[in-house]
Amino acid sequence: MPFTIRPVVPEDTPALSRICLLTGDAGQSAEPLHRHGELPDQVWAVPYVLLPPETAQTWGFVLADDAAPDSDHTAKVIKGYILGSLDTRAFERAVEGEWWPALRIRFPLSSEVDERTTADQDYIDLIHRAPDVAPEACLAVSPAHMHINLLPEVQRHGWGRRLIGCAVDHLRGQQIGALWVGTDERNVAARRFYEKLGFRGIEGAPNKLMALNFDEAGKE
Repeated sequence: MPFTIRPVVPEDTPALSRICLLTGDAGQSAEPLHRHGELPDQVWAVPYVLLPPETAQTWGFVLADDAAPDSDHTAKVIKGYILGSLDTRAFERAVEGEWWPALRIRFPLSSEVDERTTADQDYIDLIHRAPDVAPEACLAVSPAHMHINLLPEVQRHGWGRRLIGCAVDHLRGQQIGALWVGTDERNVAARRFYEKLGFRGIEGAPNKLMALNFDEAGKE
């Protein structure tokens, strides 16, 4: 398959939104769950691209289809992504100060005219209380965290491993030696994928959180 991994750009956001929705239910499509299908990406993907990187310390790479025209930035060109922050606490401050306020206005906690599904309301509740801050146990391992999603058509072809490899190389260049990720405990396949790459549970953190120590990965 003719794909290239390259740094994410703002023009990729429609693709990130699409992928986030199509994998948003423990790796399955969350389309049937939402009337407002943009909500998942507003929490888990788009802020990593649109927030100022100097304040949010964000980074990201996408898996792009080489067969698409060079000028084509339609949502179907991007097949996967990995996004994250070098400094989780800086990212948390950035989303609280520069991202959540506008979304809280756009999506008030309750509305008599805006039809919402239960999943929509769950996300809106999350936006208003803000996602939980990262446990100190995670930050003791690394200040950096990530999110990764690939469409089913490109899964199990090694692209997830390559995307994480790009992230590792980028973080090494920033003198960071580990990385952590949150998982959906319903997504058993994703956890197995991380374990194969060397991710392990984090002592003192919930089971859904896993970390990769770059120096120890692949030694076992």
